[in-house]
Amino acid sequence: MPSGISIRLLEVGHCVHPGFMVKPGLGWAPKAFPAGVALINHPQQGYILFDTGYHQRFMQCTRHFPERVYALVTPCSLSETETLVSQLAQLAIKPEDINHVVLSHFHADHIAGVCEFNEAKVYCHPDAHHFMTQANRFNRIRKGYLQGLLTPQQLSYAEDLSLTMINHFPLDLANVLGLTTGSLGLQAYDLFGDNALYLVFLPGHAAGQMGLLVRLAEGFLFLLADACWLIDNLRDGVNQHWLANIVCDNRQAYQDTLNKLRTCYEQTKDKVIFLPSHCQETLNQLKQRGWIS
Repeated sequence: MPSGISIRLLEVGHCVHPGFMVKPGLGWAPKAFPAGVALINHPQQGYILFDTGYHQRFMQCTRHFPERVYALVTPCSLSETETLVSQLAQLAIKPEDINHVVLSHFHADHIAGVCEFNEAKVYCHPDAHHFMTQANRFNRIRKGYLQGLLTPQQLSYAEDLSLTMINHFPLDLANVLGLTTGSLGLQAYDLFGDNALYLVFLPGHAAGQMGLLVRLAEGFLFLLADACWLIDNLRDGVNQHWLANIVCDNRQAYQDTLNKLRTCYEQTKDKVIFLPSHCQETLNQLKQRGWIS
């Protein structure tokens, strides 16, 4: 990997849905979807997390109604050895060693563990923060948001100097990937200005959703968050069940982002690894690379 960047992928708990919700034809049988987290070691910036997975705080925040409905609809499992802090400890990494945390969006399975990293600089999109803080309680729960997962300081942006909002994406991803076939319409931001990590705006599934493109020694790793749930959505053109659209922030934007990602996949699958956060198939393949223990 260039400049000594290394990647470790972690599964920090999982939730359960009927299979058909993410892929029509899978039926009603429960299917586990891992909460994927990426640990990136950058030679100058140190340790960076892309999302934080589940945390006991999720269980605490969903003990009572109406938040309890969230846990009933998407039951999650998280053992002590699966917690992010526990898995980092196995790698001899302490919470205070994490310098940066990128939150792809504010759904609970992506941000619950952020409470463990008080010394890190946290990056998010302002639309994600705005929905978390400004939407009414019913709409937050209906869309998968739990205010209790953030500290009062994080909820009040003016009081949290560690929270950095990114809403300027000046680069077209086609230029970053070296394509000569024209614009992809996917906008990116060079996170550290060193051509190594790019935040990519992926709206639709959730307010202000961002992915992360990581430049590797040979090609790229594209962390897609929930822009799609399975690699099938890109590779085979499979759409999620219409019921899954209920949680979408913007269905039209979701489909537009998905179509752009499909074009990107077709043009770059020889040099880009596409990783949806909950795709067990892709995670299993990457275990063979030693990226997952």
